[in-house]
Amino acid sequence: MRATSLTSYVVLTLMWWKSARLREARGATDSNGMSTKNEETNMERELLSELDVWAPDAASSHKVRARGVVIGAGLNWFMGTGQILLFTFGVFVKPIVESTGWSRADVSVAVLWGQLLVALASPLTGLAVDRFGARRVAWFAGPSLGVGVMLIGLLSSSAQSFVFFFALAFLLGAAQVPVPYVKAVANWYDKRLGLALGCAMLLSGAGVALLPPLSAALIDAFGWRNAYVALAVMVWVVSIPATALLLHEPPKTSAIANERSRVVLGAEKIEVAGVRLRQAVRTRPFWLVAIGFYLISVVVGAGTHVLPIILSDFGLKTQRGSFVMTIVGVTMMVARFGVGALLDHFRAPRLTGLVFFGAAVGFICLATEISPITVPVAAALIGIALGAEVDALSYLAARTFGRRHLGSVYGALMFCFSFGLGCGPALFAQIYKHTGSYHVAFIVAAGLAIIATLLVLAIKDDDLNGSAGGA
Repeated sequence: MRATSLTSYVVLTLMWWKSARLREARGATDSNGMSTKNEETNMERELLSELDVWAPDAASSHKVRARGVVIGAGLNWFMGTGQILLFTFGVFVKPIVESTGWSRADVSVAVLWGQLLVALASPLTGLAVDRFGARRVAWFAGPSLGVGVMLIGLLSSSAQSFVFFFALAFLLGAAQVPVPYVKAVANWYDKRLGLALGCAMLLSGAGVALLPPLSAALIDAFGWRNAYVALAVMVWVVSIPATALLLHEPPKTSAIANERSRVVLGAEKIEVAGVRLRQAVRTRPFWLVAIGFYLISVVVGAGTHVLPIILSDFGLKTQRGSFVMTIVGVTMMVARFGVGALLDHFRAPRLTGLVFFGAAVGFICLATEISPITVPVAAALIGIALGAEVDALSYLAARTFGRRHLGSVYGALMFCFSFGLGCGPALFAQIYKHTGSYHVAFIVAAGLAIIATLLVLAIKDDDLNGSAGGA
């Protein structure tokens, strides 16, 4: 039996036994027919004393397990579908094109189809998380992603088959996305939800920072096909132990409001506020969030795709060019932790809008000039937006629509987010195909980021009450 459950069981058993003795005492009478008040009082004091001894231990055990959930979620984010397939894709494009003769546009469209499948699966992932729990979904998510990634390296024999297996890998990894892990963390934290999500997402940023240069090194050493096989093995090695050892559902015998909550004894069912998906989609805040985050995901998805290609076009080798993604990843880590902590103290729409506007500034820099100064600046601003958007999306979803049906609501919002990430690279590839450069694409991206900024700023304080659309 788990330590936390054992502690709760002992406390509940002790409480039942003491209560039974107290009832017996109340039924007893002395020779004068008076209730034995002294015995009742002594037993009440003894019961409260026992609870004061056990409850802090139970709360401490819950705190340790809650922090383990944050780490487990972070490790799975580190090996998420986006980190493995999307953010390394810019590193793979040119080696694939050079070794096979396939066109850049044909290869790039694979991301669009893959992200479309992830987007379509996101609501189903959310429903599965609400129905079966985050841990059960996570048991399937990581291993299946690894299978899909391995198939890309082993079975891609033409541009069409590459697109098919790349999209299939996205589909198999459709659950290895933030949806189950946001729900897992939100189940354990309330008052410090932003900080907890930020801590978990630090490892997500680490994946963006480390996996592209690692992939570039694997490509240079073993070729792009074997590089995908190696990434698949890494997914299994990290995801399976993280889920088995760290990712847990909260105990049913207690309500954990946050990491400092006191154990609530005897509660068989905890009522959590929140609205259903069908209620959420009828509200104004839902569409402001959905459209705003779709547009910004188009922008950052395109940015992370094109930055390594730009440097490669300017003559840098794949591994050196990939380090621009390290800048994106590092700033993403800083943003995910920093924004996560700031969301608990500042108005979320304004903070999110500021970050989105920064992405617009980054693309304006790229449209002005491609230089050793503008590219790192743009990479940093895009990384901050990328790091903040998942943090802000999960925070706004939890605060606006509550946690009771967070999996399904967040899954629907992730549909928009995931689809946008796929649209960005495809949009840039088509603009490049017709114009021969990315200049127009940079201007379009800046405009989309400004529109996204205005949409999130339109979210009102009254919308962040956890029950938009009615309970």
